[in-house]
Amino acid sequence: MGTMDRRTSQATQPSQALIGALGKVHDLIVSVTDEQYIRSGMKGFASPLGAHVRHCLDHVDALLLGLQEEVSDPEVRYDRRERGTRLETDRSYAMSVCKDRCTQVRELNSISLQSPVRVLALVSPDQPEAVFESTGSRELLYVFHHTVHHLALMAAHAEYLGISMERELGRAPATLAADQDT
Repeated sequence: MGTMDRRTSQATQPSQALIGALGKVHDLIVSVTDEQYIRSGMKGFASPLGAHVRHCLDHVDALLLGLQEEVSDPEVRYDRRERGTRLETDRSYAMSVCKDRCTQVRELNSISLQSPVRVLALVSPDQPEAVFESTGSRELLYVFHHTVHHLALMAAHAEYLGISMERELGRAPATLAADQDT
């Protein structure tokens, strides 16, 4: 495999990982009822499943917006999210958006993933956004891990609601690899 082939292959790995994680989010949404999707109340987990889904998809949207091809100076802003949206309350809509975002992630090109991107993020609620230099691929990897983390929270919430979840749901790849070694 040539150098360019290796870079293209490596660049698509985070894409495939995120698509897989979004597929698991979709499957979780399918496995709950409308009432379970919006229900909160688990001690220590004030946010219902729908809020976690919205939060994860907001991160995907921030990344996709920042990596648009027509943007000459790409910026990703994860902290600029709208809360209380339809994604939090409408399961059917959330399933549709999940599928759509998988398609959009699949369509990201290798060049945009390797290109530099600025990430603007709040590190304190009373300070302006800080600026960090990154790449599209690195941010894609971050959004994947962030989604896996929230899948763990969603799986715990689903179990609380009486829905049996697969043991691996929400477990990081490094944890799953370590489990195979034991």
